[in-house]
Amino acid sequence: MNAEQIQKTLFQRYYSDDQLSEVTSSHWRKFGRKSTVKQTVDGFDFNTYGISAFARKNIPVISTFKHYPIDYLLNQLLKKHHANPETIQAAKFITQKLKIHFDFDHAKHVLIYDLLHSHGLFKTEDLICIIGDGHGFLGTLIKKMNPTARILFINLGRNLLIDSICFSKAFPELNPELLSKSAGQDSHPQSEIVFLEAEHCEHMENIPISLFINIASMQEMDLQVVHRYFELMRTSTVDPYFYCNNREEKTLPDGSVICFNDYPWGDEEIFIDELCPFYQYYPSSRPPFWRPFDGPIRHRLVKL
Repeated sequence: MNAEQIQKTLFQRYYSDDQLSEVTSSHWRKFGRKSTVKQTVDGFDFNTYGISAFARKNIPVISTFKHYPIDYLLNQLLKKHHANPETIQAAKFITQKLKIHFDFDHAKHVLIYDLLHSHGLFKTEDLICIIGDGHGFLGTLIKKMNPTARILFINLGRNLLIDSICFSKAFPELNPELLSKSAGQDSHPQSEIVFLEAEHCEHMENIPISLFINIASMQEMDLQVVHRYFELMRTSTVDPYFYCNNREEKTLPDGSVICFNDYPWGDEEIFIDELCPFYQYYPSSRPPFWRPFDGPIRHRLVKL
């Protein structure tokens, strides 16, 4: 199954009607339908809401001018935290392929990539799994920086389609795999790029995954789903690391409160545990130019 076939399959499953899957939280029940995907003669076109920044360069001169204050602020942020120029260049390569502005969500992924790289976590032959990767950007960045990396994208089926579309714009030559069954003896996914619907997250069980990453999406899941992911991550056939970057507390539309400290952490070895120094404020083109997010954001790196 190539990228085009995967996208057609996901489109048929999740956009042919208006039904949402049982694992969809109240957050995504409220915001998910605001994202739309349409099939065209050239593939698929989409408009997303609440996933991550995706400001298209529709009128280059005007949009670039309006975006200049944010560009300046992001440059200052990246300098302050000593971002690797090669990582910045790779991220901007991806935004150019997608024909979008380089925004805060891309800058934060640059800094997160550099942080995890400093711990040597991309030197692996095993899969790197990203749970809820907005527009597939971090996974695409990891692949750009590490051509031999093997990436597993897990997302709600509606959002996974968008991840696949965006990844394929950066790497049109790669043929990914849609994971459709649980691993058995000699049945681990073999492709460099693997997509897995969150609706079938049990298929990630007993797979050699050395690094799990979740950024700003576990805070949008029901707590029982978070517990399920921890159970599945602990089935990895290698000793995995988990990097989690999420709000300390968030109230979902149904009134449930999702707390970082309520995740089933256990007695893992901890390497990082602090308020994320580069993810407390976001830039704006109007004063005040740095605006706080709706609550503190913590990041933690553990060995499960």
